Amino acid sequence: MPIIDASMPEFSRDSLNYLTYFAEHLVQFNRDSPVTFKRPIVINGKAAIKAGERFDAGAVSIVCADDTPVDYLDAIALARPLSTELILADFTALIDDDPAIAEFAGKYGDLPELKRCIAQVASMSGLMLQLTVLKQQLPAVYQQALLCAWLGATLMGLLKRGASDVLNIFIAAISHDIGLLHVPMGFVNSDRSFNYRQLRVLRAHSVVGFYVLKRVASLPDEVLRAVAEHHENLDGTGYPAGKVGNTISRLGQCLIFLDAINAIYTKRLKPGKRPLRDLIPMIQMNGHSRFGVLGKKCIEWLKVLPASPVRAVPNILMPLLIEAVRQRNTYIGGCVDVIDQLAKDVGFRHGDQRVFALQNSIIHINISITQSGIINSAYMRWLEQVETEALEHAYREVEDVFLMMQEVIYHIGKLHHQIEIFLSTPCDSDEAFKLKKGLERLERIHQPKIPPHLKVLWIANVK
Repeated sequence: MPIIDASMPEFSRDSLNYLTYFAEHLVQFNRDSPVTFKRPIVINGKAAIKAGERFDAGAVSIVCADDTPVDYLDAIALARPLSTELILADFTALIDDDPAIAEFAGKYGDLPELKRCIAQVASMSGLMLQLTVLKQQLPAVYQQALLCAWLGATLMGLLKRGASDVLNIFIAAISHDIGLLHVPMGFVNSDRSFNYRQLRVLRAHSVVGFYVLKRVASLPDEVLRAVAEHHENLDGTGYPAGKVGNTISRLGQCLIFLDAINAIYTKRLKPGKRPLRDLIPMIQMNGHSRFGVLGKKCIEWLKVLPASPVRAVPNILMPLLIEAVRQRNTYIGGCVDVIDQLAKDVGFRHGDQRVFALQNSIIHINISITQSGIINSAYMRWLEQVETEALEHAYREVEDVFLMMQEVIYHIGKLHHQIEIFLSTPCDSDEAFKLKKGLERLERIHQPKIPPHLKVLWIANVK
């Protein structure tokens, strides 16, 4: 009988430590559905675990006893893994249960191509094991993976790309967050703030996903590279490598776009049952520095869909929303003044890549405001007319502006956190001093609160 030897050198030592976290997921999974060893685990020439034994806490104490865990991935089997039929059912539910996705699928979907991609994934047993555990342990992440994979395959089809390109983006998208199974459970889907060390561990999931997928499936190098790159940004503000522009692979850029669109739709539009067409202003805002050509093409396809009259705020509460927009305009203006001055104070002669990334974040915020076309003094004057004359036909646009402002505020908060992380590492440079002073000025600008009467509405809770 074949055995798994603990001395196997094939799996990167850097990623072996993350098998400990995956083992914790497997123990929980095993409580509902059997996870067994299909081959013995041999340590120091002896069978420490026999074939047929369950993957329980006792097994973890053996395979994860040392600093370098035993590579057990080839040795385990699930009693009820995902199948072609089950994954297709999951995609069908994703589309049928969401009118916005169903509308897009009705216009552009390609069911035969989707089935072909699913069949290819289902043929990779190591990947299917990871996806099965992901579905049960991190169901929200699994749903995000489905949306990214479906949208990715659909967009590649619209771009008239070949079958291999469609399949590659499908596989990359459905598996891009597998690494989240291999970081501490408490770090995933947590709302708490992380210190630099904790954030570094969480951000490692893209690289760990690369190592795990390389280990468990025979995937093209471009798919693996895209998984490792899916948190990079065209403007250099991403991670883990801070890549810029075309140093990010074509497939990686596509995956970055899909991941971002999923986040915007899930957080900003889906709670209010908004259609995918409402992604257009968000894509426009982020397009120049984040989304590139694919964003522009996606806007073309979305514009074909009918505009939705659905609104979130009743007429009687519109004055409160209009005032909330005014307050956010003032807040954003104050923040931009501070960060623009900060960028000038720091200058561009420092040669520090991390500082360049912070400055690129500032540039992105400015470009987002410019690309919005409506976060400016002229729109504020128009807003006054909308309120004074009760122009109901403009009320939905006011809601869109509020959502766009929340997007800008999100990026301001992200910049704030990036500066905090930079300063958490001891550094007595002139740039660090200026960043600290800039952060203090930024913190003195108070973010406006939501009026109590608006808090019951989904739009007021978008962050």
